[in-house]
Amino acid sequence: MLQTIEDTAAPKKGNGIHYAFAICLGGFLTQMIVLSCQRIPSIALESIRETLGVGYAEVGLITSVFMIFYAGLSIVWGMLGDKIGTRKAITLACALAALGAISFGILAPMGLYVAIATWAIAGVGTAGLLMAILPKIVSRWFAPNKRGFGMSLITPGANFSAMILGIVAPMIIAATGWQATYIIFGVLFAAIAVFVAIVFREGPEEKGLAPYGAPAGTQAAPEPIVEKAAEQEGSLSKLGRVLKMPIAWHFGLFYIVYQIAYMAATQYYVSSIQSVGFELGQAALAITIGGVLTICVELILGQLSDRMERKNIIGAVVLIGAVLGFGYWFYLTHTTAPSLYVCYFFVSLISASTGVITVIMTGAGEYFDDDVRATGTGFVGTVNLVGRYLGPWIAGMIIDATGVVGNSFGIVGVCFLIAALIAFSFPRVSKVRPHAQQG
Repeated sequence: MLQTIEDTAAPKKGNGIHYAFAICLGGFLTQMIVLSCQRIPSIALESIRETLGVGYAEVGLITSVFMIFYAGLSIVWGMLGDKIGTRKAITLACALAALGAISFGILAPMGLYVAIATWAIAGVGTAGLLMAILPKIVSRWFAPNKRGFGMSLITPGANFSAMILGIVAPMIIAATGWQATYIIFGVLFAAIAVFVAIVFREGPEEKGLAPYGAPAGTQAAPEPIVEKAAEQEGSLSKLGRVLKMPIAWHFGLFYIVYQIAYMAATQYYVSSIQSVGFELGQAALAITIGGVLTICVELILGQLSDRMERKNIIGAVVLIGAVLGFGYWFYLTHTTAPSLYVCYFFVSLISASTGVITVIMTGAGEYFDDDVRATGTGFVGTVNLVGRYLGPWIAGMIIDATGVVGNSFGIVGVCFLIAALIAFSFPRVSKVRPHAQQG
């Protein structure tokens, strides 16, 4: 059973499962929404294009506009989360994702512009389900020494979705058509929104609990110190505070460079293997292998970051990604007949290294006081829009200029290396927030 206020009066073993794990389940489900919204359009692309009677460049606009809203509105959701609360904000985000999927399935056949507009609604919703709000939720429900663990239970939802989507979505499309597929997933998203609305709470104090991992005997979580003092502060004032914080720009710069490498890699994982002579089915298997490894890495790194300084883990893992990126680039460009298994090795391990997102999200949240935490992480999540678009563009230009897809991973190596150095240069949380242990 879930632990309630009665259970905290005399903490002891066997009292039941802490309510924080119900929060993690809701967070896990929201990450399935995020990944599903990113991957379903690519799986259904040919069917959508044929229905609309448009070319590849035109149908690509559907995803491009979605990404603009998804990556660009994180700061808005962060400000909203600080203003109306994380429970209401994340429920609304799930509901908008559901509305976008259902309306796309029903209305998209009316024309390209209708398709773009309806899928943009899903983009607006998913923008609130990743960097903007989750770090604040985890920071409230988990003690500082357990936040990495808490985040590691949430982020695998995306990779879990990636693993099953490639199998399930084509089957649904074949059986019901792409329109019904979007509606089915939209209804699933709506069910998740209802679950979140019912289960989520702003913090453990609403259940009479201490954060998970708090010292034995702690009766309930105290109200955040800074938030109570500044509870009348407007959203714009909170944004102003965030923009004046050097760490916001420092972390934002890291995330931009990291996203250039991340997007340059993910965009060309499959193509890099196909370019050396292997079939699509063989190449795509690397993504599944990478997905499994990434979930394992997320679970390991989340708990490890509770025992070590998070900035050092971020720097070390991203540095490993840089070495792997350089290694894969060198292998593809200096081997006459690359082995499929060696390609699997590099692609799956580069993918696994991106499991550091668990620590990135946890670490970013800890640099901001509770009352501006969602605004702060939302800002970081928004500026990464620059990296998301520069990555595929820069890598694509180099591939076009050289005719070698493998050169994309040279960019991966360079940018991961720079990002690692930036991460190592992050200040300690205690220097940015001397009272960090209290919030």
